[in-house]
Amino acid sequence: MSAAIERLKLLYTDFLAADPAAIASVYAHDVVFRDPVHEVRGLEAMQQYFAGVSQNLQECRFQFDFDAHQQGRGTLWWMMEYRHPRLGGGKLLKLRGASLLEIDQASDRVVRHEDVYDLGAMVYEQVPLLGSVVRSVKRRLADNGSAS
Repeated sequence: MSAAIERLKLLYTDFLAADPAAIASVYAHDVVFRDPVHEVRGLEAMQQYFAGVSQNLQECRFQFDFDAHQQGRGTLWWMMEYRHPRLGGGKLLKLRGASLLEIDQASDRVVRHEDVYDLGAMVYEQVPLLGSVVRSVKRRLADNGSAS
């Protein structure tokens, strides 16, 4: 197992507790991070991203249940548990996702990190009125797909 992947898993175990030094031990100076909402370039921007996201969350932690890596690339499957005061009535929510990683073997740090997850399940379905609309659309799509 790559030491960089192990450090990343430890960092995300309690996302809200991450400090700048821990972030710098995982990510390269020229890191590129992407998810369905953000694109962050550079270590300093990554540290600011962590600080900004942490301000809006009451809880956020990741449980990793599968990883694969080979020749500087890795994939991590995870379950994120998070609590946001304006989503899901403030209840603890869960989201399934995966991280695609590229590791610089010389520095043993992550240079590319892309998170893949369902943004609708994370946010839109958790907003009271909008959530019912999104779930209704998903049901209709599922019903149309099964009628084929």
